Amino acid sequence: MSERAAPSFQHENAPAAPLAVPADATPPSREATPMMAQYLEIKGAWPGVLLFYRMGDFYELFFDDAVAASGALDIALTKRGKHLGEDIPMCGVPVHSHEAYLERLIRKGFKVAVCEQTEDPAEAKKRGGKSVVARAVRRLVTPGTLTEDTLLDARAHNYLAAVAKTGSEGDLGLAWADVSTGEFAVTSVSPAGLGAELARLSPGELLVAEGFAEDEGPDPAGATLTLLSAARFDSGNAERRLKSHFAVQALDGFGAFSRAELGAMGALLDYIELTQVGRMPALAAPRRVASADTMAIDAATRANLELVRTLQGETAGSLLAVIDRTVTGAGARELGRRLAAPLTDPLAINRRLDAVEWLMEARDVRRDLRAALKSAPDIARALSRLSLGRGGPRDLAAVRDGLAAAHALVRAFDAAPPSLLPLPDEIARQCAVMDKAALPLKERLAVTLAEELPLIARDGGFIAKGASPELDETRSLRDDARKLIAGLQAKYAEETGIAALKIRHNNVLGYYIEVPPRHGEKLTQPPFSGTYIHRQTMANAMRFTTPELASLASRIAEAAGR
Repeated sequence: MSERAAPSFQHENAPAAPLAVPADATPPSREATPMMAQYLEIKGAWPGVLLFYRMGDFYELFFDDAVAASGALDIALTKRGKHLGEDIPMCGVPVHSHEAYLERLIRKGFKVAVCEQTEDPAEAKKRGGKSVVARAVRRLVTPGTLTEDTLLDARAHNYLAAVAKTGSEGDLGLAWADVSTGEFAVTSVSPAGLGAELARLSPGELLVAEGFAEDEGPDPAGATLTLLSAARFDSGNAERRLKSHFAVQALDGFGAFSRAELGAMGALLDYIELTQVGRMPALAAPRRVASADTMAIDAATRANLELVRTLQGETAGSLLAVIDRTVTGAGARELGRRLAAPLTDPLAINRRLDAVEWLMEARDVRRDLRAALKSAPDIARALSRLSLGRGGPRDLAAVRDGLAAAHALVRAFDAAPPSLLPLPDEIARQCAVMDKAALPLKERLAVTLAEELPLIARDGGFIAKGASPELDETRSLRDDARKLIAGLQAKYAEETGIAALKIRHNNVLGYYIEVPPRHGEKLTQPPFSGTYIHRQTMANAMRFTTPELASLASRIAEAAGR
């Protein structure tokens, strides 16, 4: 099977694995079982990362991956068969709780390719006894590309950053994105100021070109440092990639970007697409940040000020922890961002102060705003998961409730007393954005989603009763199958005069009519022979079906599978 070629990921934080995967990624069949041959082929396409290989209800790891993961996770290392005469090390984690193990591996600097089964094992069996279930890597989990709530801090950004340089420009291009929220920004920074900017952003992962890392040696500020080929930072390719992604003919509407800035943004986009295996989150248009807009604070001063974390690296005890009274994760993230990047433009500072002064005076409005915000979910992170195909019914509910909260906030501002009008520019601008929130979508989701929602869509039951007449009929068939079958059995028993007639079910025949042998002959004669179709004769019973029973059985099976 084919896998998209991936670069050899190098990262400084992960420990070296002691045992290597065999160099032959696709060994002859005589040297590996079909399953192991498939594993080695997929693993060969994703070097330098751990491979979570889905086998039923477990993700299994083999060879050096198993040795490294078992040590990092403190789980049992076993073995599975042999390859080239040597035992194959193996360990595994349950699918239902794999995110907890992923979190521990990511925190230790590993990257993990998640390989899923892409077909039902029953379909593979139809191709023959030695056929292997089709599998493919669906995502590469890295510190800078997390989207799951269980792997993220709800009240902090998780930035993926990239640094690029060009030969003719002195300044570096620094781009960053939060894959979990869609934020995307870029700036230019001097080589001497790079450390301060990285300390401000505190990215989870930093992308740099191999040659650049050797020349400049940037301090990743605690981030996992990922080295990529210099070609991925090419500004010409980056410009084409940005235009294609945002479907524009020119980038002028976003800003005037330097070649280094383009290179950093292009590498970032390329890496996100690579780790998400072709899918892209809903990224905002790139926002160019001028270095003069915010106060420059060097890394040492920032650490000593303990703006967002203490010298020990904890949030508790920092200035952020002391003043944070936000009621949403998004609000906490925005407060942290503002504290980390104090404004320098007097006009921008005064706009912000005008909004604060207005809110201080509007006590009743402020109370209503907090009440509305308490019901606001993290809509940005929900949208990111949905755009990547990893969202579930609860993420759709987050969109619904987030839109409802936006409209509630606008109503709260609209209810401000005349003495507090007009609204300050900063607040009026935000209200204009929220007022455009998609009301029809909110209403559609409100009537479509059930009250109790499962975590994942395949568990079913997330569409409300009455939202789809067709689905309601299907559910009725599924839930009332026994009642319908019992009714049909009573009908057949009465019309044939055979009180012992039963409708039964097995995995071979499905639903069938069963009568004692002494009554079976009756169903093979007119007037019943045109309706009752003989299926099987047993020592103590005869089995039949009817077009009506076959149709009902088909509808029940279809309903159960939807």
